[in-house]
Amino acid sequence: MRIIKVSATESTNTLAREYYQSNKGVGPFCVVAETQTSGRGQRGAGWVSNGGENLTMSVVFPKPALNSEEQFLLSTSTGMAVLESLKELKINLLSLKWPNDIMAANYKIGGILIENILSTGNIAASIIGIGLNVNQVGFPGLPKASSLRTLAGKHFDLEAVRSLLLLNLHNNLQNLGKISSESAIVKYESVLFRRNKVSTFELPNGNLFSGIIKGITPTGHLKVEVEDEQLRFYDLKELKLLF
Repeated sequence: MRIIKVSATESTNTLAREYYQSNKGVGPFCVVAETQTSGRGQRGAGWVSNGGENLTMSVVFPKPALNSEEQFLLSTSTGMAVLESLKELKINLLSLKWPNDIMAANYKIGGILIENILSTGNIAASIIGIGLNVNQVGFPGLPKASSLRTLAGKHFDLEAVRSLLLLNLHNNLQNLGKISSESAIVKYESVLFRRNKVSTFELPNGNLFSGIIKGITPTGHLKVEVEDEQLRFYDLKELKLLF
């Protein structure tokens, strides 16, 4: 996979999109930034990362073997690739917090933001942004954030971590059309953060309620069991898990 390195950019996803739009015949490539000044997370949140200490990158994968209704399988494949890589690095107690936060124990160590470029109803290319806290040791104002270095007690080589992650991600993306959506969802649910545990959720109006995460649908909606064993389904913008 071609690697494009920059010292600084506002957002690797934005830069990757711009490069793809000017080079539509290009194969899969990865944009890596030492410093990202305006990184983006889910729900429009910012992603803050110390320059030179963490991984901030975006992979562009043209024409994934999916239709537009199966977009969430990109999330499952990417999330599992990150967890597979971290397991090889001996990071323990890993899980995925819906939809795409990377967790170790109860700490967030990374996040994924996927943006698809559509053409005539099909996915022309997927832009997969990954932020991973690697060697940063302080997260002021973020008590639930951590890093590989803090968890493992050692310094990691960023190039080695990136290479391992890209290898597993590329393999998973290449196999998209070979794995059923049912098996992909089952695999994702097996590492779903706080599954089958009573949790507190916040609605867009600020109201809180308790429920139990039971799984996800093929379209990426979260299944939550509420009072009287009712099962409700929530989209990304409809619910926030508090922890």
